[in-house]
Amino acid sequence: MSPLLDWLLAHEPSFRKTRLPSLYSDLNVQRTSNPEGYTANVDAWSSALIHAAVAGQIPGGEHHLILQTNDELLNALASPTYGKPSGLGSVLDECVRQGKMIDLQDFITSERSIYSRSWIPSPWAVLRWSLQKAGLSWSSGWELSGSRLKAGKLALVPALEEVWTRLSAAGEGTRSQTMTDRVMTREMFLRDVNSVLNQAGGEMITGPGSLSNQDLEVLLRYLSRDKQVLSYDGSTVKFKPPSSTTAPEPITQEDRSIASLKSLIEDLSQKTTTLSTRIVALQSQASAAVKSGNKPSALSALRSKKLAERALQQRLDTLHQLEEIYTKIETAVDQVEILAVMESSASVLKTLNKRIGGVERVEDVLESLREEVSKVDEVSSVMAEPVDQKAVLDEEEVDEELAAMEREERERTKKVEEDKTRQKLQELDALEQLRKERERERKPELEMQQGEHAEDRESEQALSTSIEKLQRLDIDEHTNTEAPAGAQGQHQQRHTEKIAQQAS
Repeated sequence: MSPLLDWLLAHEPSFRKTRLPSLYSDLNVQRTSNPEGYTANVDAWSSALIHAAVAGQIPGGEHHLILQTNDELLNALASPTYGKPSGLGSVLDECVRQGKMIDLQDFITSERSIYSRSWIPSPWAVLRWSLQKAGLSWSSGWELSGSRLKAGKLALVPALEEVWTRLSAAGEGTRSQTMTDRVMTREMFLRDVNSVLNQAGGEMITGPGSLSNQDLEVLLRYLSRDKQVLSYDGSTVKFKPPSSTTAPEPITQEDRSIASLKSLIEDLSQKTTTLSTRIVALQSQASAAVKSGNKPSALSALRSKKLAERALQQRLDTLHQLEEIYTKIETAVDQVEILAVMESSASVLKTLNKRIGGVERVEDVLESLREEVSKVDEVSSVMAEPVDQKAVLDEEEVDEELAAMEREERERTKKVEEDKTRQKLQELDALEQLRKERERERKPELEMQQGEHAEDRESEQALSTSIEKLQRLDIDEHTNTEAPAGAQGQHQQRHTEKIAQQAS
């Protein structure tokens, strides 16, 4: 079994072993005998061919956005059990009719978008399809007699759409507003596209490796004509500003110079990195030679290091000059854009000033406005006057009525204050009476407490008198120094016991 068929069996859900008999049957017969089965098989084959081309599994494997058709493709799809697919040319014709695949020559040369309703891949294809629909005998445009497939190339529209989706998600189609950031060489654009496509993820693109030059041409044509997000020529690619709603501007000589300068700066940066790495390696080599006592190798490594350092310094100086030039170009581009904005703003102001008509017209308008406002004020003043002059109000009568109302208000306020004061006095009297009643109720209790306090004071006084007597008795006993020591000791003991009994 061929590698292509193995890949389809492993990655395409429609290529289950149970479906292979139907997929490898004669599709030309199915078209009339089983239209639903024919449609399902055509969809399965078209999806498989597109995915295999994008993954680089088609024989040759050079292109990823282009399907190359020939007998080698038929041989690669041949099954040991079911043989070569019959009616694969009909599948390709159906894909062309549906717009999934477009003849490469038609795709490159056509000026009309593939999404235009009047898109026609080729007049010959339309005639061939019309004859087939009319039931006339007509061999497939891509299938030749003898089960052979016509050699040709087809641009894969679903693959191009998937690539654009991936680029948009990565921000390649929405670069910054600065013109220098939106201009690059074709090589730089191809490198960025390959970097995006080789990232993990994606439902259809599973890492196409590197796009071929023909893939790049097809992709640029698609993004320029059908998506209108960039313009390009043989060496330069320029994205249009994200905010622009018009078609991309054509490439100018300034664009080519900027792209070339950016490419040269990148190349020099890579070379300086390579030289720096080489210098480090030579330094390590010289150190190792010195340690091993190999003087000639050490001298050779040091000489090479000196040459590399000299070359690195030259490239760094050149890189610095180029970066300075690039910075000046960016500044000039910004100035051009600022000047363009200022110029358009001046044009807008000039147009508006013309519509205003100058200072004299403004003064005339303001003067006319003042007159009209004055007229309105006069009319308002006249309308505010009473219709009957006899109906003019007597101001003295109004003042007297106001004074009477004020007196009534003061009297009412005074009466309210007096009522409040009277109410507070009554509350105070009630509180005083309540206090006196409570004192009368507590008087017997206070007298009883006073009696108890008097008894306590008498007890305290008697106890104090007893203590004084005991103290005097103790003093008298101590002054009697002539008593024998034994008798004195007994007397002190009896005295102590007596005091203890009185205290208890």
